[in-house]
Parts: sequence; structure tokens; C-alpha cells
Amino acid sequence: MTEYRIDDLARVSGTTTRNIRGYQERGLLPKPLRRGRVAIYTEKHVRNLLAINKLLGKGFTLGHIATFLTNPGARIGDALDLAEIIDEPWASTRRPVLDREELQARLGPLDDAALASLLDAGVLSETGEPGRYEAADAHIVGNLARLVGKGMDLAVLVGVHQRFTAKMAEVAEILIGAAHDEVDRVRGPGWLPSSEEDMAWAVGLIGAMRRAGTENAHAALDRALDAALDQALHVHRVASENRAETSRGPETGGD
Repeated sequence: MTEYRIDDLARVSGTTTRNIRGYQERGLLPKPLRRGRVAIYTEKHVRNLLAINKLLGKGFTLGHIATFLTNPGARIGDALDLAEIIDEPWASTRRPVLDREELQARLGPLDDAALASLLDAGVLSETGEPGRYEAADAHIVGNLARLVGKGMDLAVLVGVHQRFTAKMAEVAEILIGAAHDEVDRVRGPGWLPSSEEDMAWAVGLIGAMRRAGTENAHAALDRALDAALDQALHVHRVASENRAETSRGPETGGD
């Protein structure tokens, strides 16, 4: 692991020691390691500083950057205080179209069964062009590719994706069902908007429900992942201690 003192870090990252200290005070950089009175920085600090430089160059403020770097669940609209004007469908992201060769360059060899599993899971859908497939969104294939690159099996990942999206569909049904119940409560069962004012009220209600649901889902997933990781580490630690105890065998006392 490459290590840097603060002067070296400033040089390789294209910033100043004063900026580095200021970013640390704002929580934009992790704390350095310590060797006596000397602060030691790593490649992670370099990457963070390069990211900060890039975002500053694009006109973002340090407040925005703090949101990006310290809250992995934050959306750019939240960081820029745009939530109230983002009412268009949030899932309407660009859907890239890839051919089989492009998919294999990212996901590794794909036989017919693997390709069929991606289609069945909703990761891909067929287009009107033979051999070309539309991804469900702009990120999903890249995310799978990163995990495959870390050695995970694609078939396992597809199964995880199916289970995860099924749970998300249940969450969506709960949220939209609550919005529907609220419409029935306020306007009566079977109500339909008949004016621009009615339409604005309905759109505002659904938009607020979607924003709240998305933000709560991010937070709940973060908490659940933390709890699941803690539990997994606990189980692993107990199993390791049990194996170590077994390998030592029973202790025998002397006469």
C-alpha cells in the first residue's frame, strides 16, 4: 500500500496542504493513520481528493460534495435542493442497448442459458433487433460486471437480483396502496381528477409519497445492511472460535 505524508499527498493530488486540512475538518477525508506525531495518508485519500477536485471543477460547492461523499444514499437532486421540482418518473433513466459481444465483454462468457436467465430476471429485455438487448436501466449491467469482476458467480447474482427486486415490488405496492387509500379517504372511492387543480393535488400526493418512500428505503436498507453485516461477522467469529476450540481438543488434567 502506497503511503504519503501530507506534502506528498498535496503534490500527487494537485491540491494544497491547507485544503487537505480543511477537507478533513469538514469530514470529506477519512482520518489519516498515525505513526507517532506523523500523519500517514493512503491511496484512498488520493482518490477522494481527485474526486473533490473534479467536482469543484464542475461547479459543485463543498456543501454538495460533502453530501456526495458522506451520504452514499443521497441523490443528486437532494444534494442540490431540487427535490420539489423533480416530479417526473424516477425510473425513466436511459436504457442502454447492448449486443451479446458487449455483454460478454462485461459479464464474461454467456451461453444461451445464462442469457435466458438475464432475460427472465428482467435485467435485460429483447429488442426488435436480433442479438441486441435493452438493459433495465443504465447502471444494472455495470453493477453486475463489477461484482463478477470480484469473482462472484453471475448465476448467483441473477438470483439475488430476482429476490431483491421482488422485495422492492412489495415495498412499492405498500406505498402506492397507501396513496390510493388516502385518495379514497379524502375524495371518496372511485374518484378521478376533473380539473387542473385536482390533477395537481393527485400528482403532488403521489410525488411526496414517492420521495418519502425512496428516502426511507435508502435509510432502511443502509440500517438493514449494517445489521446483517454485524450478524454475519458475529456468526463467523463464533464459528471460528468453535473450530479453534475443537482443534485444541479436550484438556486433560494430571494426577
